[in-house]
Amino acid sequence: MEPEFNVAEELAKQPHLLEIPGHLLMKCGRQNYIGAVLCLRGTLYFKDAHTRLVREALCQCFDDFKRLAEPYLTWVWREEPPQGKPLSAYAEAKPLRDMMEVMDEDDLLSFYYLSGKQSNDASAWLFNVFGTRGWKAKMGDEISTLEFSVPLLYQEQNPLSFLRLYLDSARRLAPEQGYAGHAFNLSVTNRDGNEPTEAFMAARMPGLDVGTAGLLANIPEFKPTKIKTVSWLTLLDQTRLELVGGLEGLRTQLPSSHFAFYDYGSGVVIQAGAYPYLGGDAEDPKPATYVILNHVLKGIRYETVGSLHGGSHDGELRLVDWSADQWLKRLDVDTGDIPSWHAKLLRDEPCLDATNTLPGRL
Repeated sequence: MEPEFNVAEELAKQPHLLEIPGHLLMKCGRQNYIGAVLCLRGTLYFKDAHTRLVREALCQCFDDFKRLAEPYLTWVWREEPPQGKPLSAYAEAKPLRDMMEVMDEDDLLSFYYLSGKQSNDASAWLFNVFGTRGWKAKMGDEISTLEFSVPLLYQEQNPLSFLRLYLDSARRLAPEQGYAGHAFNLSVTNRDGNEPTEAFMAARMPGLDVGTAGLLANIPEFKPTKIKTVSWLTLLDQTRLELVGGLEGLRTQLPSSHFAFYDYGSGVVIQAGAYPYLGGDAEDPKPATYVILNHVLKGIRYETVGSLHGGSHDGELRLVDWSADQWLKRLDVDTGDIPSWHAKLLRDEPCLDATNTLPGRL
């Protein structure tokens, strides 16, 4: 009898297996840096990043993240800093609070905390804030974003830590929408050269998130009261929750054996399954939990986001226009097939229990 495959042991032995060389699918060929790395990433879309109150909330989110990640952090990138350099070694950088305290509300709030060996490496540990300038936020529906991620090995060894971090961050920031699941973090300084890698992997992994939250948040297509996607964790504010029938309406369609609901103060976070999924099985690559949740929330999903990537240079694969819209629909199935997906879920997937959920479920 073969021993059971242990994901954590294998990742500990060969962590480089989740790293992809830079520019791998570009015409110029691979370059000597890490272009993309598979991780578990959370995204929150929130408002008022120019205010002192929300900036302090962001610092508290980073305090929580730092307790997990600080031994591994190596670099801090900033866009248009009012003081200091765009790039600093983490050990030499000022604390986040100190940097924020000297910023005006109209300064661009942009911080990337990374763990790569080289400053241009993609890294599995990531804390990225993109906050709208005050003057712009006061003009209307401007949205800011927080993204943070952990290595898959960390998630395997600490299955509840990321979930707790996501919920705590949501409770501090009162976001409008959000999601968390598998993603490829791309090199911060070479995003364009690695988007084809992300597009290639997304075509094979339906559970993968795609695109850069800070670039998507304020495009016209992102303005309606809808959501981008579903994932292992999906966040709906109260307005979006009511559009899909409220909490009780969701309970009737999502079995409690495989879906959990958490109150974050301004809405709910839905946990779809005992753990995050990249794909399904040999029969169908779509994860059953994501398919069922997507079907329930499809009515409030964006029909288009324009493009998830920049334009092609030499015909390389990217998710733009039609292909981006198809990615949004990647989990769609016919309504008549939903009963068989429910049967598959109950038959094949592990149930939620105290080892994979947090106390205080709704």
